[in-house]
Amino acid sequence: MQLISEAAIQEAQDAFGKMVSGQLARITSELNRLDEVLKAGRVDARILSDFRGAVEHVRTCGWHVQVWLEGDARALTALLTEERMSLATRLAQDLTAEMQLTDQRTPGAAALKEAVQKLDVVL
Repeated sequence: MQLISEAAIQEAQDAFGKMVSGQLARITSELNRLDEVLKAGRVDARILSDFRGAVEHVRTCGWHVQVWLEGDARALTALLTEERMSLATRLAQDLTAEMQLTDQRTPGAAALKEAVQKLDVVL
């Protein structure tokens, strides 16, 4: 049984860090280009709202990771759990408003209700 050396682990972590940094640089460039396209208007409001929610989630998650990397005493998992709870709250509020407007039953509503009830027990 051969153990992985500390140097190999560090090398893998460095390679992963470079990959993530490269993706962030590429996405930042794409978002800057998208900014110009969005300023032209002509986009479905609902799709834009979903996009903005996703961007806000990534922005907040990125901020949590940065705070953790800078030495916040709380564990990263606790910070991410807080963010997921915030995201779930916003999603539940959006679903409530949408379902009240359409007044129609949606496939998957029963599974969502069951999941929310289980979450309620834990909360």
